Amino acid sequence: MVSGMIGLMETNTRASSQRRASHLTVSEAWAGYAANATVDPKTMAGYEGIFVRHVDPVLGSMLVAEITRGDVAALLERLRAQGAGDSLVRLARIVLSAACRYAMDHGVIDALPTAAVPAPHSRTVVGRVITPEEFVRVRDALPTPGARLLADLFVRAGLRIGEALALTASDIDRDAVLVRRTLSEPGRRFSADGERFALRPSTKNGHERRVVVGQHFADRLRLWCKESGIGPDDVVFPARLVLPPVSGRTFPQKIHLEPLTPARLAELGTFTGPNGIEYQHGTMNGYVTGKCREACCRQAISEYSARKKRERRQRQRGDVAPRRERVQAGEAPVDSAASTGVTGLGVVSHQGWSRLWQAAVRSAGLDFSPQARQTRHAYASWLNLGGVSAERIAEGLGHQDDRSTRVYMRPVGPEAEAVAVMDTLLGEGGAPPA
Repeated sequence: MVSGMIGLMETNTRASSQRRASHLTVSEAWAGYAANATVDPKTMAGYEGIFVRHVDPVLGSMLVAEITRGDVAALLERLRAQGAGDSLVRLARIVLSAACRYAMDHGVIDALPTAAVPAPHSRTVVGRVITPEEFVRVRDALPTPGARLLADLFVRAGLRIGEALALTASDIDRDAVLVRRTLSEPGRRFSADGERFALRPSTKNGHERRVVVGQHFADRLRLWCKESGIGPDDVVFPARLVLPPVSGRTFPQKIHLEPLTPARLAELGTFTGPNGIEYQHGTMNGYVTGKCREACCRQAISEYSARKKRERRQRQRGDVAPRRERVQAGEAPVDSAASTGVTGLGVVSHQGWSRLWQAAVRSAGLDFSPQARQTRHAYASWLNLGGVSAERIAEGLGHQDDRSTRVYMRPVGPEAEAVAVMDTLLGEGGAPPA
């Protein structure tokens, strides 16, 4: 009797739980996903904005169990009709899929309504990748030995920029590098601890991988760490060894360094604007309404903009933002990558490496401008040209599906004509050479 009552109570509890789950709305499902997501904070902030602006107003109040594929298709068509690009449409589908997957994981639905709804796939088309000869010219144009060694690592291992910058000395194996973490830049606005950088303890897909780079290159990395005083838990490529020495100034010197005090405004005097009204030099009114573009009025608008920016940062952080101190010669700027973003690490930012790479590309005089992140394309394309299988290349790139890897395989140098290639292989007449 008692066991029967307990069984009846358990059945009622399960039924009650199922009823609550069946009333899960899209907004509630998204809130559940966002609370447990392991996505990069900055990426998550972008997803949140897309959901709030584009998905929630249309489908937010609907029950997840009642959403059909037609509803998903109608949402994407609505975005296209409003002029949204392919990238936004694709991201809206990703965000909605995340909410629906949360509901499916909790037993609300059995299948994703977004599964059979196609969305445009945004991809960067690389016409061709850099050749080995062109790469050597770019690498030799980099300003520091650390930057040149880092460039070699990119093409030898096919790492993402964040993966290479997060590499520590303990990740160097006998003839390979162990890719176990990545350097993320959520920024102070999206970071949980208010820091610009964050070390994620996993790769993009969450899987560690071992990329063989050869005994010789692994020895070069170990020797570099030893000569540079890099400890086992230190990053292999800190900013102090990759970036060139800073100039000692973060911004161009201002024309007027004296503050716009009442005494100085009295010295500057007044002027007559184009509307015939007299204005005070060194004021916002003089710049905006009086159309004065002298240095003192430009200083007034500059100081106003800086003050407003500080106030915005204070509101976002909830505290007082530290003021930027004057940089002495030879010191790193306060907010530069050379100042520690992660405790104990003087890391290089993604933008810092990209700027360094682009400057070297210009110095090398190439007839096109390969981006820094396209060294992964070079890694895949060079290995493919040498006869390495797509499966082996996918392992090095960290792809779970070699179909993604084929996107990275591009012509090395100017693309050859298919007929000319076959004529060369088989002989001009079409028959194999004797």
